[in-house]
Amino acid sequence: MGRPHCPRCGGPLTPLDAYGRVAQPVRPMAPPMPRAMANNMYVPPRTPPPRSAAPSRPAGVPARSGRARVRWVALRPPSARPRPRVDVDAQDRPTPRYERNPGWGLRDLPPVEPAEPQRSLLERLRDALPNLLLAAAGVLVLAAAAEAWIYALLVVNLEDPISRPMQVAAETAVWSTGLAAVALMVACLGGVAGWLIDERRAAYSDHEEVDPRSRRQLMIGLWVPVLNLLWPVAFFRELLERRDDLLPVHTRKRLWWLWSGWLCVNVLVAVGVMVRIFSESLVWQANAVVLVIISNLVSAAFAGGLWWTITRLFARDAPAATPTRWLAAV
Repeated sequence: MGRPHCPRCGGPLTPLDAYGRVAQPVRPMAPPMPRAMANNMYVPPRTPPPRSAAPSRPAGVPARSGRARVRWVALRPPSARPRPRVDVDAQDRPTPRYERNPGWGLRDLPPVEPAEPQRSLLERLRDALPNLLLAAAGVLVLAAAAEAWIYALLVVNLEDPISRPMQVAAETAVWSTGLAAVALMVACLGGVAGWLIDERRAAYSDHEEVDPRSRRQLMIGLWVPVLNLLWPVAFFRELLERRDDLLPVHTRKRLWWLWSGWLCVNVLVAVGVMVRIFSESLVWQANAVVLVIISNLVSAAFAGGLWWTITRLFARDAPAATPTRWLAAV
């Protein structure tokens, strides 16, 4: 039949047929009976033993020849076989533990603050607008005081000459306060432009609308001379029509007063500058100084009124006034 053991590992070999079944050993056939005995006895006809139905041969497998084909399977010897895996009870296992605190988790990191978005100059002026208006009002009052000092020196100079240090100090005060007032007024104009743009956008968005005026148009109407005398009234009136939380009649009166103050400031400034430029005599120079003093005081009052309009009248989160109940005394 073949080798009983594997020549390489020494394991037992099991013969298999072509179908992968264990091959049965072929039994030797009995020798034929002699003729003499066949003539004196009845010999039944030789019939082939019944055969079991052979399994169908798979497609592509060639037919077997007369000799059975076998396949040898090699098994490992007992000494080379792996040991069976032994299951250890969970109670017999030690509790997992760390020799030291692990560093791969539970890290206490400091909170990361979100980066603030970059704001434009107009947005920064808008946020600082209330403080800018108050500062402008204070500087304008100081400028009026400096001009009053100059006026007093002019009056004194009619009879007695003034000293050089006094003149230098007065002129320094006038120029410093005047330049500071101009710079603060320009900053206030930028802050008012940013505030008006945001307020109009918010008011129109509350009605699910878009501001019909562009950003450029609003800036031109607030910054270009002569145009900034009339267009701000239209801008504020359109804003008032979209603010449902404001009283129309009361707010409209306040806006008319504010616009009148704005016109008065511009007229006084223009007249004072023209008189001071074209004045030739000492008396007209003194009159020009008086006009500048008045225009500074009116401008300071206008800055205070604009501060009240923005922070109280048009403020969305302004504190509500507590109603007062008056009772007749008995």
